[in-house]
Amino acid sequence: MQKNKLTPFIVIRSCIFWLLAVAALPVYNVVMLFIWPLNRQQKHRIINSSVRYFSFLLQHVAGVKHQVSGLENIPDKPSLIVSNHQSAWETITFNCIFPPIVWIMKKEILSIPLFGWGARMCSPIAIDRSRGEDALVQVIEQGNERFRQGFWICIFPEGTRVKPKARKPFKYGAAKLAIKMEAPIIPVAHNAGYCLPKNSFWFYPGTVKVIIGKPIYPEENDPTELTKKIETWINTQLESIGS
Repeated sequence: MQKNKLTPFIVIRSCIFWLLAVAALPVYNVVMLFIWPLNRQQKHRIINSSVRYFSFLLQHVAGVKHQVSGLENIPDKPSLIVSNHQSAWETITFNCIFPPIVWIMKKEILSIPLFGWGARMCSPIAIDRSRGEDALVQVIEQGNERFRQGFWICIFPEGTRVKPKARKPFKYGAAKLAIKMEAPIIPVAHNAGYCLPKNSFWFYPGTVKVIIGKPIYPEENDPTELTKKIETWINTQLESIGS
């Protein structure tokens, strides 16, 4: 995918997207107040329907569509989604591709007005990175609980958004989590950073390519080797889609 240039048409489409997104926030806030007493599954189902609204805007207003290959690799049982992270796009669209997801995120995100409050309603696993191994214990405990409730878990091993063509070493947390929880890993690669670059207000029309790999089972107890296997697969797929 070639680098896009900012044009008046892109500016107009992006502004319309943001106007419609912001216009929906009052309704979104009222809904959150009413669903607060519901259980996790019920709240997640309702919040996910609002996420689909933003996905609709992405596709039909901003012109950012997506093409998914490997849907047949998604198993029936809850699993650990391990994906590269380029954009805010995946935090929206993955909810429309996979079964119900909870996210592993920094606890600071939950303090962001509006976004953080909505994220809290989706039962994320919020971690304090300064706690080191204690944070991993927390993730394992909450992760097993979410699995029992039928949720999938998504984690970005790079730890931050990375521009297309750039590479950042994967952290071992995802592999450690998979080993401890004996959970299958579903590797995912995509090139969303071309259409919605990091920290960008503008949406560049195009088709995001998403590749879902076959489950990787943590048969070995070495997080270093497992991380290397995941990282190699994802980077190979990124090369194949020009990212």
